[in-house]
Amino acid sequence: RRLVKDYERYASTLASLHVVAFACFMLRNAAILAHGA
Repeated sequence: RRLVKDYERYASTLASLHVVAFACFMLRNAAILAHGA
């Protein structure tokens, strides 16, 4: 039961980190496109 709770917390943290990484990736792509145009 305790392992499941830790896994859920890890999964939510991983999901939030994924959102942050995706936002950084999109901002970098937008900057490259803006600079090229």
